[in-house]
Amino acid sequence: MKITDRRFLLTFALLLVSWAFVYQDALLGMEAIWSRSDTFAHGYFMLPISIWLIWRDKTYLLSNNTQTTWLPLPILFGSLFVWLFAFSADINVLGQLSAVISVICLVWLMIGNKLAWRYKFPLAYLLFAVPMGENLIPMLQDITAWFTVNLLRLNGIPVYIDGLYIQIPTGLFEVAVACSGIRYLIASIAVGALYAHLTYTSTKKQIIFMLFSIAMPIVANGIRAYGIVAIAYYSDMKYATGADHLVYGWLFFGVVIMLMFWVGGFFADKEVANDELEHVSEHTFEGDNKSKRANAKYFPLAAFILFLFTTILLKQIPTTELIKNDSQNNNISSWGINFVDALEKNVSKNSSGIEVFRATYGNKQSQGELISWQNATHDHERWTVVMSKLLLLNNKPAMLVHLRNIKGHPRSYLYQYKVGDFYTVSENKVKLMQAWNSLSRQSDFSEILAVSVVDITDTQLAEKVLLDAFNKTISMGSSQDG
Repeated sequence: MKITDRRFLLTFALLLVSWAFVYQDALLGMEAIWSRSDTFAHGYFMLPISIWLIWRDKTYLLSNNTQTTWLPLPILFGSLFVWLFAFSADINVLGQLSAVISVICLVWLMIGNKLAWRYKFPLAYLLFAVPMGENLIPMLQDITAWFTVNLLRLNGIPVYIDGLYIQIPTGLFEVAVACSGIRYLIASIAVGALYAHLTYTSTKKQIIFMLFSIAMPIVANGIRAYGIVAIAYYSDMKYATGADHLVYGWLFFGVVIMLMFWVGGFFADKEVANDELEHVSEHTFEGDNKSKRANAKYFPLAAFILFLFTTILLKQIPTTELIKNDSQNNNISSWGINFVDALEKNVSKNSSGIEVFRATYGNKQSQGELISWQNATHDHERWTVVMSKLLLLNNKPAMLVHLRNIKGHPRSYLYQYKVGDFYTVSENKVKLMQAWNSLSRQSDFSEILAVSVVDITDTQLAEKVLLDAFNKTISMGSSQDG
């Protein structure tokens, strides 16, 4: 069957409509992130680039027959199961990844193994549309700080580092989220993958260039951060301390990308003749045309049934409606812990300066979730983490965090998540337990409990004070429940 055949187009359109209906929340969520985040704005270009990569080979595409295959059906089934799990636990990035993998499987199912193998890169390139990678930010901040401090010392500039704060004689700098280089890294990988595909035919060269496109922006960002601090030092803080250092960053990144392409160009492969490519594609899946045509027509039907079954299961997952409580707007902590759209939220402070924060969520809310990019256990713009420590309270984990602000004032807090009867400090485990409780119809509620104390420089004393306060808070909550 030709790709222009009316029956093929109608079947494919039906499957795409079913896919879009099931994944509508994930697709809208992806677009919302692309529109508000400079880090993932490239997501708008992934589909057009993939379509262009396929269409530039349209002569081969239109001249070959499609052959429906069953191979992507198990992957599609697994992807839909992941979407059910992601939907029940509100793991947006996992649901968005499932959406992209599912549409790749649909294309593969409809065009067959031979064509799918020929266009494997354009299909896989769609994965760059998924806004993921922000979990790398803390690690990238540490790497940037390491590069900056060591290059400053190598240059003979006096420097002292405290967490993510870098002190030089003329001023104090913080390796903030914007300085982590995550934007440069993600953009470099996406552009580097496209360049490697268009420039090299050797898989070995493509992998080496991809590794180069990962390492280059990380090293370059460390050099950029060092340059900003060095310029500020030698100019007595007149330059590279305000918005101009962001401009320097993008200019520097542009130079780095050009340098990366220039170096990669020395190893470019000659273009492989079209007839050779066709020969490879024709023999990659010799058994593709030997499949039983009698059963091929049922494969799209099986995919449609999977989408229908998933839609029915989605409707069975209970959702807790959020009731707005205006009094929650006054529950603002002094150390910047922030959990929005909670079902119930409370902040209290006693005469000893101990501050207690508690927020309760439904495992699946119509708006808001316990683990979200909007929520934070402290204000990252005001505080930097000096030390963190995992503790056990009655064999239940709790996380102790010591902070310091730009003026050198200390702050410590202790927190713990509770999902039903399960206690943890891991956000991933919270998501797993929320999904399990939702799917198994167990407890529908989760919460975070945190206590904080300020201006205790002795970390051991701060730990003791917080442990006492935390245990007392739990005891009071248990007595009230009883």
